[in-house]
Amino acid sequence: MSDKFVTTLAPMAGYTDFAYRTICKDFGADLTVTEMVSSKALVMGNELSRRMLFREETSPAFCQIFGHEPDIMAESVQIPEVMNYDGVDINMGCPVRKIVSNGDGSALFENPRLASQCISAVKLALKNKPVSVKFRLGISDSDGAVDFAKMCRDSGADFVTVHFRTRKQMYSGDADFTLLPKLSQLGIPIIANGDISTKQQCEKMREMGASGVAVGRAAFGRPYIFSELKDKRFEFDALDAIESHAKLLCKIFNERVVANEMKKHIACYLKGKRNGKSVTVEVMNAHDLDEITALCRNFFQTYPQLRRTIG
Repeated sequence: MSDKFVTTLAPMAGYTDFAYRTICKDFGADLTVTEMVSSKALVMGNELSRRMLFREETSPAFCQIFGHEPDIMAESVQIPEVMNYDGVDINMGCPVRKIVSNGDGSALFENPRLASQCISAVKLALKNKPVSVKFRLGISDSDGAVDFAKMCRDSGADFVTVHFRTRKQMYSGDADFTLLPKLSQLGIPIIANGDISTKQQCEKMREMGASGVAVGRAAFGRPYIFSELKDKRFEFDALDAIESHAKLLCKIFNERVVANEMKKHIACYLKGKRNGKSVTVEVMNAHDLDEITALCRNFFQTYPQLRRTIG
């Protein structure tokens, strides 16, 4: 972790595909992290899992894995697709039931001994590459957060990303950064995550001791948020972004898959734009990529003033 304050694109299942990570890098994201991928699936040779790790964005970029078996996790990070990344992030915060019920994600918060073994195994397997851990404040309260961060530090993690919500909160309610100053004094860099969307919030996180921020849902459809957070000039062309996003995805997926993937992204790119909701409905009902592209082009021809965002 460098001395500068880092802006990270948080990993989000279904959204932080390699194409979107590449676009966010172009707008100033310091670090990108892949969608979380099962370490066991990687070891078993699952084609989709390995394809999800296709990379085009510039360094630094991390691969995020999840699992609960130290040996399997260590083996997974030695696979070429993972080794192509600059570091590995271990997900110990996912609150989704099917992940937790399998002993992965935030289930490891309840088993710090096993969590420690997982971190140490991955660190040893990666040798000189950095390892980070993402976790939440706790299950229903934040009583164990400081001890868990200490465990990550002592097990070899180079930095941690803390989503300042509990598992019980899922993605609702407000993030609570009360513990950030205490966590920042533990001798391990802390990346703050949760509801961060403005430069003012970034400054507050820095003042509270964070080494950086991870931006999640606020980056949906707004890759230029990273320029905003750094107060850097930018020009964002929504149609260009949509077309570039689709073109990049076509490098590894067929057009049918790309069409389905782009629907959710286009909903984000058009969110908040006048009459954007109606064209989003049409996009959702479209059958192929050509139809989707035509709908977007027609929309921006009708409302050219909505195509560009300048900051």
